[in-house]
Amino acid sequence: MRRLEETGLPEEEPSDTAEPAEEVRPVAEDPIAAKDKQIAELTDDLKRLQAEFDNYKKRMEREWSDKVRLANQRLITDLLAVLDSFDKALEDARKNSSPESLKSGLGKLHKQFLQTLQREGLKEIKAEGKFDPFMHEAIMREEHEEIDDGKILEVFQKGYTLGNKPIRPTRVKVAKKKEPEELRQKEAEQDHDTQSQEKEE
Repeated sequence: MRRLEETGLPEEEPSDTAEPAEEVRPVAEDPIAAKDKQIAELTDDLKRLQAEFDNYKKRMEREWSDKVRLANQRLITDLLAVLDSFDKALEDARKNSSPESLKSGLGKLHKQFLQTLQREGLKEIKAEGKFDPFMHEAIMREEHEEIDDGKILEVFQKGYTLGNKPIRPTRVKVAKKKEPEELRQKEAEQDHDTQSQEKEE
């Protein structure tokens, strides 16, 4: 190897301002890959939450079904006592032909059955006074001169509420205020005039 002196070229002196070695920088993560990773994580979280909610929903449905079944069981157990009373009444009716005895037995049965339903929250809708469209159903209307309009005249079928909710309205006959004869004639004339005008047109 030839020495520098032999080449005749001046020997380079080491420079104090030499450039430092290039720093090794970490490779930047691909933003699309980062988003894909985040989406995958969120999707997994969502699937897990969905599964947990489905399990919760099924558990609530099972618990509700169990509660309904237990409530029905209690009601049926109470009604069995009424059924026993019916059996006893039928047996007594076969042995004893007295109408008074049968009437008394039926009255007791009705009372026992009604008390059983009342314990479950059943209440009879009162059908006194004025007609209430939320509680009553008007089957008939009857004109009266001296009775207030909307007054209940007769009950055809009893209505009931369960708690505060009506489950069957009371079917009733309702009073309708009788219109004076003059007013009726005037309305009839107006109807006749209207019909005449329609025919002319």
